[in-house]
Amino acid sequence: MPEKPTVAHCANPFLTLTMVWCYDQIRALSRYRPVVLTQARQNERVFPVETLYSSEDLSSLRRSAYRVTRKIRGTYAGYGGILREERAAVIHAHFGQEGYFCLEARRSAGVPMVTTFYGMDASALPRKRLWRRRFQRLFREGELFLVEGPRMGESLVAIGCAYEKVHVHRLGVDLEKIRQARPDARREGVVLMYANFREKKGHVYGLRACRKLIGSHPGLTVRIIGDGELRAEVEREIRRLGIEDHVELLGVLPHATCLEELGRASVLLYPSVTAADGDTEGGAPVALIEAMASGLAIVSSLHADIPTVAPDRRCALLFPERNVDGLAEGVDALLRSSRLREEMGNAGRAHVEDAHDMRKQGGRLETLYDRVRA
Repeated sequence: MPEKPTVAHCANPFLTLTMVWCYDQIRALSRYRPVVLTQARQNERVFPVETLYSSEDLSSLRRSAYRVTRKIRGTYAGYGGILREERAAVIHAHFGQEGYFCLEARRSAGVPMVTTFYGMDASALPRKRLWRRRFQRLFREGELFLVEGPRMGESLVAIGCAYEKVHVHRLGVDLEKIRQARPDARREGVVLMYANFREKKGHVYGLRACRKLIGSHPGLTVRIIGDGELRAEVEREIRRLGIEDHVELLGVLPHATCLEELGRASVLLYPSVTAADGDTEGGAPVALIEAMASGLAIVSSLHADIPTVAPDRRCALLFPERNVDGLAEGVDALLRSSRLREEMGNAGRAHVEDAHDMRKQGGRLETLYDRVRA
């Protein structure tokens, strides 16, 4: 059997719980052998990778030297040698800034590079002159740029990427791991929010919407998975609204436990917004795809590529950003109708099976690797 060509995945940090989708892209490959290059790794036991190189494995002196090189020259020192040693056939950089940092290694190893943009790299970073200039070089030298949906593709073209280099490649989830939950397994009146506390996740708008529903749904429970820099702000909003008895802050949970929560909730509420610094979801949160895979009905925003990933009125009820009344209306409609929730959940599952199956997407990704190597 001929040796599989090697694809080098570059991501920093790697194996964080919020990058499960990156790990799933690697697991889905069958014709390519993946190796991972990173500056830092986490949760290695949860997400095992056969071959992984991390700067953490270097001496403190060499690691410091590499860090200075990255700051001054904007490049990952040492990556070129690893690529040559592993006989890499293609580089896959995860996030635009990683693509830029890999340009020298790409040139040194003489291999093509695919870069996936995910969110803030296409929305917030281009507001900075330094990154606008860096991305111009990345767009010239990189072979292919992947995005989660057409809206994000338009954003890349707007900041200087050639249209013909942009390709929509949807993220996949593991449908063998995420089973569609039975309707009788769901708890009535449970609204789930599943996102770390960042401005673009819109937690405060979701909480305000739920406050409007307590009178008509006195048993309403809001369960929130996540943590982050805005936790204190979310806690203050809960107190200000006087809904402490209706909100449960679950913190960061193992991914398997998050999937269990999706299988028990009545509704997923995901009120994404554009943050003050321009940060957006870019494509769409993976939590939405996981929720649809579990058969959970969704209320979310007309934001980024969410309308493409979770089509309005078929798989989700979508409202303009920060529209508290609309969010409340959507959650109320779903809580009142188990039939509507079930219909929307079935449609969501079917949509994921068609467009976001990890194994199908792995094959499509390998076809793109073939394309840049041709």
